[in-house]
Amino acid sequence: MPYEPTDVGPRAGGDLPASPHDRQLVVNLLVAARAVGRLMDWDFSHRMMIAQTARTFDDLIPITRDLMRG
Repeated sequence: MPYEPTDVGPRAGGDLPASPHDRQLVVNLLVAARAVGRLMDWDFSHRMMIAQTARTFDDLIPITRDLMRG
């Protein structure tokens, strides 16, 4: 089962709108992760679709959380 963060939602500010700049930062992170082999093609494509259509930070956090860990 995939890791789901617990520090999301309105209490953590996750319900704040994601701006186009926020979405682009996540896209950049996903591209970099794929370039170094941290994402397979199918996972990259799936996460990119979510990143490009994200409305809030709650949409972005789950697709980047595992990439932020060492």
